[in-house]
Amino acid sequence: MRVACILLAVAAAGSRADADVELVEESAMPSTDAFFFSETFEDGDVFGSGGWKKSGDDKYQGQPVSVELDSGVKDTSMVFKSANKHYGVGSKFANALDVTEKDFVVQYEVKLTEGLSCGGAYIKLLKDEPKLDIATMDNESPYVVMFGPDACGDTNKVHFILRHQNPISGEWEEKHAKETPSPRKDTKSHLYTLAIKADNSYEMFVDLESKAKGSLLEDMEPPVNPAKVIDDPNDSKPSDWVDEAEIVDPDATKPDDWDEDAPKKIPDMDATIPSDWLEEEADSVPDPSAKMPSDWDEEEDGEWEAPLVPNPKCKKVSGCGEWKRPEIENPEYKGKWSAPMIENPAYLGVWKPKQIDNPNYFVDEKPSNMARIGALAVEIWTTNGGIRMDNFLVDTDVDAALAFGKATWEAKSTLEAQSDVSAKKERARMAREKKREAGGAINMAQVYWGDAMEVANDNPIPAVITLIVLLFTLVFMCSGSSSKGKKGRPTNAAEEKVEEEEEDEDEDEDEDERDPLDVREGDILAEGNDGKAPTKKRTPKAE
Repeated sequence: MRVACILLAVAAAGSRADADVELVEESAMPSTDAFFFSETFEDGDVFGSGGWKKSGDDKYQGQPVSVELDSGVKDTSMVFKSANKHYGVGSKFANALDVTEKDFVVQYEVKLTEGLSCGGAYIKLLKDEPKLDIATMDNESPYVVMFGPDACGDTNKVHFILRHQNPISGEWEEKHAKETPSPRKDTKSHLYTLAIKADNSYEMFVDLESKAKGSLLEDMEPPVNPAKVIDDPNDSKPSDWVDEAEIVDPDATKPDDWDEDAPKKIPDMDATIPSDWLEEEADSVPDPSAKMPSDWDEEEDGEWEAPLVPNPKCKKVSGCGEWKRPEIENPEYKGKWSAPMIENPAYLGVWKPKQIDNPNYFVDEKPSNMARIGALAVEIWTTNGGIRMDNFLVDTDVDAALAFGKATWEAKSTLEAQSDVSAKKERARMAREKKREAGGAINMAQVYWGDAMEVANDNPIPAVITLIVLLFTLVFMCSGSSSKGKKGRPTNAAEEKVEEEEEDEDEDEDEDERDPLDVREGDILAEGNDGKAPTKKRTPKAE
């Protein structure tokens, strides 16, 4: 009992300790001073301060976008509120970013509070140029990098598109990463990171995990560097060019025994009617349980007929009604005759235009030296509202950006998980309250069990200790009660004999105290010839 008391004391102490635990306040936002560009929305209304602007283009008129608190994680973020809207907002850098011979990284968080069924949640890094103005931005505004989740129809990817200029032709072309990760479309916060190294390698991260990597020189479509030779755009296929490899044999004729009218299937003449087939019975019969509706007027509605139902006599036999032979494939069937194909003696092969040197051919050995970047913009269309974006970073230090993401996104992800647990508990608690109000033995048992499990989940260590105490107490009580009235087994023949004698004495005492008319198993009643009362004799025990 002393051990049980100690365990109970520990359990009580554990319960008190757990009750005294207070939630630790979330840590402060890490410094972003060292990054080239950052936006955490800690300063509130970035549109009012001028740090961000909304495009005035007609397609974005009335766009409901603002900076609001996300109460679940106690953090502010930019919210694109409404569904079926075009959005166009951005922040122009104080100075253009030049990544020549440098690494490059862009990172931000996305939270799809309504999921993502059709639309984008990507960002664009706009090309620096004298006329760059967020207030006049539209979907044609030139960008350098487009990155982020997009899903609609066949599209379901995290985009990475690099706009690269051909130095010979001066044209800008979109180069798409061949392999891209899938976006996260749940309602949690997710972190997207794109890193482009000075050695032309790139890597995409989702929630700090590497999901895709490649080379700007080898893994973009179309390739950054064009082909050295190309098809001659002025070449055309000659009018007499024969590119049919086969032709119909002009000398072929249909054989005389070819019967085009022969059916594909014929009756099986070897088949016989099953012995239990009931030809005299119909497949369907009038429903004997059907009755004419009371409002049926035979003069207006005609003679009433019971609806047909399957004939019950046909259920346990092969069939009823007229028997017909099953059909089999016709061995004589050949179908429509057509002349066979033969090799075309005039075939010249597949025509291809002649190859010429590509006048716009060039080799860019450092596509990682991207064009200068002047702004970060969100230019999207979406059928889902409630898109939150937060913690934008643009810099040249990949490791520092990932470290910032670890410090911010991981903490936010933990808070969201805690919030989900709390919401789940609240829903379960409300369900139990409804059962409590309804009453009933089963409902109340479920209520008490749910309450107990909630306490156990909230206080796992005290719950385990309490369980140990209960088990210890149960074992102790059971072992104590079972030992009462039982003596240890004799260890030798002498002790065994003594115990048998004691048991015999006990039995004699019990017999003296017993009612003389009480008969037990093992006793025999015998009546004397002299008419005396019956005497009781004990049958000897079997040895």
